[in-house]
Amino acid sequence: MIDTPFQRRQATRGLEQLTHLVRAQSWRQDGTPSLPPTQAAVLRMLQGVQDGLRARHIAERLGVSPASLSDSLKAMEGKQWIRRTPDPDDARAARVKLTSAGSRMATQLQRPDQGMGSLIESLDETDLGALLRVTQLLVNEAQEQGLATGLRTCLGCEFFRPFASGERTAPHVCAFLDKAFGDSELRVDCAEQQPADDEHRLGSVARFRQPTPS
Repeated sequence: MIDTPFQRRQATRGLEQLTHLVRAQSWRQDGTPSLPPTQAAVLRMLQGVQDGLRARHIAERLGVSPASLSDSLKAMEGKQWIRRTPDPDDARAARVKLTSAGSRMATQLQRPDQGMGSLIESLDETDLGALLRVTQLLVNEAQEQGLATGLRTCLGCEFFRPFASGERTAPHVCAFLDKAFGDSELRVDCAEQQPADDEHRLGSVARFRQPTPS
């Protein structure tokens, strides 16, 4: 019989080890200094967002304090990776946008040999799907516990229909794309994501937690 508390401790330990790895060496190439995780996350978040984002929204999505994010943004401004522009919707606020240098750095971060990407490269489709499935549940739990908001996962999206297609290899449905897909195509950060209301999200979570149909 599996010792569930023991296995949970083991899983927690594994996540802690990976977290330490990310913090210690989140981005390294040819001996260059590692890029702090918050700065890397901001670069990835802002890539392709033409209008930029308010610092408050960035902090909420990352689950960090405004003060902590402010320090990271100041460092990134010093590197000329970001700039702040007036928010057209609120004269008292500003939007954070990537500069050309920041956009180039963000593109480098997308390379598969950067940071955690080099570890993911060894996973096959089945293992990748399992990781993405667990990640959906962990992100949902983080949001439930108030650790982060505004994360754009499938599980938190109004268009997500888990196990609605009736297909074994592509059991889920994206109502936005009208497409069936499998676990290996789950998205953790989708530009088309629309946050689901609590009733819809909780229903999706309950269905998603069910054993995968064989």
